Amino acid sequence: MRAPPKDRRRRPARPSLAGRIARHVVAAALLLVAVLALALSAWIAWSQHARAQRETQSAEQLAGAAGRWVDVGDARLHLQEWGRPTDPALLLTHGTGAWSGTWFGLPDALAAAGWRVVAVDLPPFGLTTTPDDGRTVDYSRAAQARRLLALARTLGPDLTLVGHSFGAGPALEAAVAAAADSSGVVLRQLVLVDPALGLGPGGEPPQCEAGAGPGALLASRSLRTTLVGATATWPGLTGPLLRQFVHRRDAVTDALLPAYRLPFARTAFSQRLGDWAAAFAQASCEPAESLRPERLTAWAARGLPVALVWGEEDRITPLAQGHALQRWMPGAALAVLPDVGHIPHIESPEAFATALIGVLGPPR
Repeated sequence: MRAPPKDRRRRPARPSLAGRIARHVVAAALLLVAVLALALSAWIAWSQHARAQRETQSAEQLAGAAGRWVDVGDARLHLQEWGRPTDPALLLTHGTGAWSGTWFGLPDALAAAGWRVVAVDLPPFGLTTTPDDGRTVDYSRAAQARRLLALARTLGPDLTLVGHSFGAGPALEAAVAAAADSSGVVLRQLVLVDPALGLGPGGEPPQCEAGAGPGALLASRSLRTTLVGATATWPGLTGPLLRQFVHRRDAVTDALLPAYRLPFARTAFSQRLGDWAAAFAQASCEPAESLRPERLTAWAARGLPVALVWGEEDRITPLAQGHALQRWMPGAALAVLPDVGHIPHIESPEAFATALIGVLGPPR
């Protein structure tokens, strides 16, 4: 008998071991992406709900009996004050995420040295309020400087200005503007503490990059409000975020965090902070006088005493920027604090107070 003919149809080749592993890896990666997307969506939804539950109080409710407000036209600036009203005035402007309630023991030390200390909240930070009539708030450096000068006119003609980090930009712009017009403000001295002026790591002048970087991500108001509410104003992240700005991370204790978190309860605080972040991301493109090295050199030649106080270990605004500012403002003194980063008044409070009082000199 003849054997039945063999089936000549080709059987599909079995995939190689490497191919099977690759398919499993791709499937696992897609599953991981789906899980992460689901987790992110859940986190955003939860943070939006938590933000709505958290941001329910007015500035007046949060302030209680502390501080007062000064109307400067497009904002009601919230102030806190220390010392005797008859002492020479010293105006403090804070950094990003801070406000008049996060100077901690520094104002008391300055008041004990003979200063009338005034700490202001620059919008949108702290308890300063802006109109809720739909108008766009101007967060430019020049606008913040105009607010500072309007406030300065209520504090008397002889004023010392101290600006930290982000607050140093408006303080410097205000000093330049005060010398250029008849504002009625006579500045006695300007002190910039770890100033965040938008310089390059080595002190290079600011470079305008319109529409680039984080500014593009923050273009949508709803998106940036969501992002801010899930990060910058999320109470659980206050400590980790703050530690990114300091060299001595152990200085960021739990006792400090409630002061930073207090403004988080303000109505629409995340939205306002997102609006500011979008403007600040494009600050290098502003036509601010204080962003022009040649303008600073000409202004410094007029003789207003300028001092720089810098943390030697500052990684946010490296010390090289301080040396660049000394070149642009010949005669500016530079005091360097060892083992200190970007926020000296919480990293080394006593050493910073001593250094600041030293560069300020006698109040009278």
